[in-house]
Amino acid sequence: MDSVIETGKNNSHNGKKTYEYVFQYFMDQILSGRMKINDRIPPEREIAEKLGVSRNSIREVMHMLEINGMIECLQGSGNYVRCDPHDYLISSSRMVMALLDIDYEEVFHIRTGFELAALRLAIEEADEKEVGGIHEALINMEKAESPEDSTLWDQEFHSRLINASHNRLLILYSSMVRDITDRFIADLRGRIVINEESRDELSRAHWGIYDSLIRKDYMSGSASMNRHFEIVGDELFHKNPKMSENLKSKN
Repeated sequence: MDSVIETGKNNSHNGKKTYEYVFQYFMDQILSGRMKINDRIPPEREIAEKLGVSRNSIREVMHMLEINGMIECLQGSGNYVRCDPHDYLISSSRMVMALLDIDYEEVFHIRTGFELAALRLAIEEADEKEVGGIHEALINMEKAESPEDSTLWDQEFHSRLINASHNRLLILYSSMVRDITDRFIADLRGRIVINEESRDELSRAHWGIYDSLIRKDYMSGSASMNRHFEIVGDELFHKNPKMSENLKSKN
């Protein structure tokens, strides 16, 4: 902590507004590794003196960081570095996607990349319980008595596959777009299963993905995953080329 930003009193915050200057200080501490998870943050007074700003400015930025899940303020104990930005990132990403009018074509492409990467990692990393959970989702998807329940288990199947990758960035990024991908799955599945042949093909693709986890065979699994997305892509781009506009109309 002592080796960072010692000249705050003697400059004009490098042209930044006070809160931007203070926020940058905290970001520099975290990115440089000087602040680590569970570290106790020095008192507001000490930081304010070091940066040459008011304690209110420090307090405002720390409150913002607390909302973002980056720090935790404990009454009577002090302030600590934490790392729980999950909910904040998810809500923020949903707003950004709504503002950008993200469409189903973009969702399709990001899902293809995420899930092929997740499958490769899950084949290597998934434990017996996780593979069993994927199997459970698949069984319930097949046994579901209503289209709504079947869709929910389809969504769960793909979510459990990504979680089984054990890759924190994949899990985080997929969580950020979970709301939009769930809607994507619901809309596309609803149209695919109307046709018995397409429904059976989709089922075989799902089972092929699961079987590749059991056999630890990425080649067969990627073939099943690609077949899965061929079926979805056929519905999205060929049978109903205007469907990608659905998302915009729902935002």
